[in-house]
Amino acid sequence: MIVFIFVVIIFLLLILPHELGHFFAAKASGMRVERLSLGFGPKLWGIKRGETEYIISAFPLGGYTKIAGMQPGEYKTENGFYSKPLRSKVAVLVAGSAMNFLVSILLFSLIFIIGFQTTDLKTPVVGGIVPNSPAQRAGIKPGDRIISINNHKIEKWQQMASLIQKEKGKLNLVILRGKKTITVELEPKYYPEYKRKLIGISPSIKYVRYDPLTSIGLGAKRVAFLTGFIFITLKDMVMGKIPAQFAGPIGIVEYVGEATKLGIVPFLSLAALLGINLGLFNLFPIPALDGGRILFLIIEAIRKKPMKIEIQEFVHYIGFLILISLMLLVTYQDILRLVR
Repeated sequence: MIVFIFVVIIFLLLILPHELGHFFAAKASGMRVERLSLGFGPKLWGIKRGETEYIISAFPLGGYTKIAGMQPGEYKTENGFYSKPLRSKVAVLVAGSAMNFLVSILLFSLIFIIGFQTTDLKTPVVGGIVPNSPAQRAGIKPGDRIISINNHKIEKWQQMASLIQKEKGKLNLVILRGKKTITVELEPKYYPEYKRKLIGISPSIKYVRYDPLTSIGLGAKRVAFLTGFIFITLKDMVMGKIPAQFAGPIGIVEYVGEATKLGIVPFLSLAALLGINLGLFNLFPIPALDGGRILFLIIEAIRKKPMKIEIQEFVHYIGFLILISLMLLVTYQDILRLVR
């Protein structure tokens, strides 16, 4: 039951902001919005306010904003989508993904405000000892601070790791334990699985949190980094460097279930990551998606005249069928993975 509640929250965080982005941008552009739906399929509940009907539909795996003038035969509708300037039409289509990115920034910002545990790579303080390692045999303990190695002063963890690789033979470590300074001697061990010399220590864990203003900046940086990372991953998939891996609704439910067991920070991280993926995916120039409609608008601007709405809708219809087929395929793979 708890997992179901969090799944609903995830889909609300993904779908509602996206459709509200389209909704508010259309209203601001003077377009007539006929319906705002959370979900697809038969109407479960609805209320009409002014020119717009607000409804909740049976299948919550999406939603839509019905703007006047976007259906076949409605091209010249007054205050319709196509009656507005190009910049307004593009703004309405981009607004959904923009809201997804904004929500992801806010979610990551909330994580930085709440705080989380992270590996401390700034200070050379020992957090853990590998059993039967050179460090354990030399008597190094968690909490020890490495001051120097072979008379080289150590200020950061990476500096220490680098020195361990460079120095040959035995190492002379000066350690601060509490208020006491001690000296130990050890020889690093080569670990084939890591292809490097190690002494068998791991960094300490620290709890960090930030003020709201700093958190917003860090949230924006995290979204920018993950956006770039997604593009790199897609490129590697296309080039065959890594296997193509996608998750459908069932896979997302599984991930949500795992994230809720780990706590609020992993759950918020998953929601933010899914928001970035949804925002990017909708901007891809694929028929039936916002990016596909933007592509037709760009062609319209180049040709100096609109493409026939019937042709556009036919292409979008074919694209919609392809997307549904892909979703069914991904869902089938999710089921097979769960069964195995």
